[in-house]
Amino acid sequence: MALKTLIIGSGPAGYTAAIYASRSSLEPVLYEGLQPGGQLTQTTDVDNFPGYPDGTTGQELMDDLRAQAERLGTDLRDGMITKVELSKDGSAPHKVTIDDGTVLEAHTLIISTGASAKYLGLEDEKKSKI
Repeated sequence: MALKTLIIGSGPAGYTAAIYASRSSLEPVLYEGLQPGGQLTQTTDVDNFPGYPDGTTGQELMDDLRAQAERLGTDLRDGMITKVELSKDGSAPHKVTIDDGTVLEAHTLIISTGASAKYLGLEDEKKSKI
């Protein structure tokens, strides 16, 4: 049986997609990948996100988004998607392979894998920004 909605990635875009999909009764399953919460968890000060008039940390923001997605019914899962097979004609289902070898099918696939920081090894990168 194919999943209704499969979301790959757990950064701000992934959790936001999960919140909207849950509220629309699309039964989302979200795979969190290697870094649950995404790159934003490595950010100390976040002052440009609505709803936090005094600012927040990246980790707190992502914890809040995760909790909201979970509260609304998102099925959050550990694991990483290692392969995606989109249907040839764009119709569903799409097939994805999880890092444990499990193959899943999904009618809707949302890919929100984001980015990861690439450090150069500079002295300034090692300084705390708190």
